[in-house]
Amino acid sequence: MKTLILSAIRCSLMFLVPSITYAISTQWDLDPISGDWNTAANWTPNGVPNGPADTATFGLSHTSDVSISANTEVNSIIFTPAATNPYTISVSFGFTLTLSGTGIINNSGTTQHFVANGGEANSGEFGSIRFTNSATAGSSTTFTNNHGTNGFFGGITLFSDTSTAGSATFINKNGTVGESQGETVFFDNSTAGNGTFINNGSIISNLVNSGSTGFFDSSTAGNATITNNGAAASDTFGGITFLANNSSASNGTFINNAGTVSGAFGGFTDFLGNATAASSTLIANGATIGGAGGGQIFFSADSTGGTSRIEVFGNGFLDISDHSGRRGVTIGSIEGDGDSFLGANNLTVGSNDLSTTFSGVIQDGGVNGGVGGSLTKIGTGTLDLTGASTYTGSTNVNRGVLQVDGSISSNTSVRGRGTLAGTGTINGNVTNNGRVSPGEALGAPGMLTVVHSYTQAQFATLMIQIAGMNTGQFSVLNVMGNADLNGFLDPVLLNGFVPSIGDSFVFLDSASLTGAFSRILRPVFNNGTEQWSVIYQNNNAILTVGPNTIPDLGSTFLLLTLGLLGLMTYRRQLLRGQS
Repeated sequence: MKTLILSAIRCSLMFLVPSITYAISTQWDLDPISGDWNTAANWTPNGVPNGPADTATFGLSHTSDVSISANTEVNSIIFTPAATNPYTISVSFGFTLTLSGTGIINNSGTTQHFVANGGEANSGEFGSIRFTNSATAGSSTTFTNNHGTNGFFGGITLFSDTSTAGSATFINKNGTVGESQGETVFFDNSTAGNGTFINNGSIISNLVNSGSTGFFDSSTAGNATITNNGAAASDTFGGITFLANNSSASNGTFINNAGTVSGAFGGFTDFLGNATAASSTLIANGATIGGAGGGQIFFSADSTGGTSRIEVFGNGFLDISDHSGRRGVTIGSIEGDGDSFLGANNLTVGSNDLSTTFSGVIQDGGVNGGVGGSLTKIGTGTLDLTGASTYTGSTNVNRGVLQVDGSISSNTSVRGRGTLAGTGTINGNVTNNGRVSPGEALGAPGMLTVVHSYTQAQFATLMIQIAGMNTGQFSVLNVMGNADLNGFLDPVLLNGFVPSIGDSFVFLDSASLTGAFSRILRPVFNNGTEQWSVIYQNNNAILTVGPNTIPDLGSTFLLLTLGLLGLMTYRRQLLRGQS
């Protein structure tokens, strides 16, 4: 399906015909004899604006429906403040309107409309609007790319060189039976600017003719908002956005909506080749109709996720199973209650340092199948997993906080600057070379369960938060296998709670216990009058409170210093007496 649409876009470029150059700049008449742009008598002075240096100006006119019936090129199109009656400039199939200089300037205060019509009656042709060099589509302008008929291409708007969509709106229509969709395509270093793009989904079953937007070469989405609407018929696709080659989603927002009837697929965004999601926001919305598909986000080939913010809801999903890069896909953050399919790939989360909650399911499989998917947490933020994730590869907490308040089904490794926290269940082994904190990473105690073994390395830390004596008021690490201890224990008192001498807290419960903590961090508390100690008993580790027996090194040093000074004074007095 992807190949079909990409081929259609590329093939469509073959039909573009070079424009003929003239040297006239003129204004559309108040009362033209027809609505045909290419009729000289409709302009003042008499002549058709059709050359790379020409400007076509539109002001007050009693004819605002203008059609282009020949290949036409101008430097710019200007709408004056007098053009309060909105114009619709339509490019007939088989012809191209090219803006190769300034582009469109709209000073009318009214939205002006452009239409690229699709091919008709077995013509094999289509209408197109092209922006080249540094031309802009302007502001308060709308471009509608209509569908074709009898299987031929729909209308298309193309940007190349360093041209920009400005702040215009683009509507790429879906086709019906025997009709192809409208498209907007970016090439070279062109950009979608601050534009708004709407790709409509198919409305006829079993057809792939959704409106689409494509980015190729080194083009970017800029700050655009692109909406891929879901299909309105079963077994057919929603609106589509492709990013291929070295293109970038930049700071754009991509909204992928669900299908609107049972069996209809949602709209989707797909990153191909070396394309990057950069710092974009990618949203996959869930369906509100039973049986309808949700929005979709795909990373394929060697594409990258940059620092993108990904939001998936309902049956909307992220899918990286078709990715072929050696290190998998790195994204800025993920949130929502949708799904994430990994296939056999690694998903790295956290490059934008945001703290998010994901209540959906991270799992193997996806459009390309595969098992053994893995998850890596990076960045300074917190990723809180509250769902029941089932991916079967490893979990790596390299930096920041991975808070598991639901469950994961893999072995978990915590690195030096990483923290594993939460009140959920790790259905695997945990190796701690960083920090483990049952409950919230800092702020609330809780119980974290490890179904298999827990191993703490020499310089790792287990943090236990204590806010009271009752169950639930202090952290517990529940290990259903063997707990092999080493490294540091860090008890942290919360909410002003101060335990009394003789109090104890069973903070580690295991099936078997080996090793011991090498050191308690912050061992003395309550103004230096009490201290912590650990008892290992019946496969449990118990924090107990006793009187402080640890010497106050500062006071001891002061006493030694005073004693030494006194001794030196006494010796001086003796020496004086002898003299």
